[in-house]
Amino acid sequence: MIIAGILFLIGLLIGLSHGYPAIILASAATTLIVFPTWIFRGEFGLFVVLVWIGYLFALQAGFMLGSYLALPDELEDLPEPDRPPREEAKPRPPEHSETGPEQDRGE
Repeated sequence: MIIAGILFLIGLLIGLSHGYPAIILASAATTLIVFPTWIFRGEFGLFVVLVWIGYLFALQAGFMLGSYLALPDELEDLPEPDRPPREEAKPRPPEHSETGPEQDRGE
């Protein structure tokens, strides 16, 4: 549990300061350190694989929380969307063979 807590804090710090390549690197480093240690000590088994998954979940959960906390606070700080909202959007005329909403389709 202590290792999972430390991995959560590491993921939190990575999420606050770095992007996804850093968390991929941290996950790979965790895997490359933990598996050979368990195999060398003769502890490898199903329970160890489940513990490894828990370690990765703790690391990823910390990263997700850190990334969320690193978002801008104000809506004005967010980038503008490519399209205007529906209220401000202007209707476009029909193109080529499209029928407009006011035209009778003859059905």
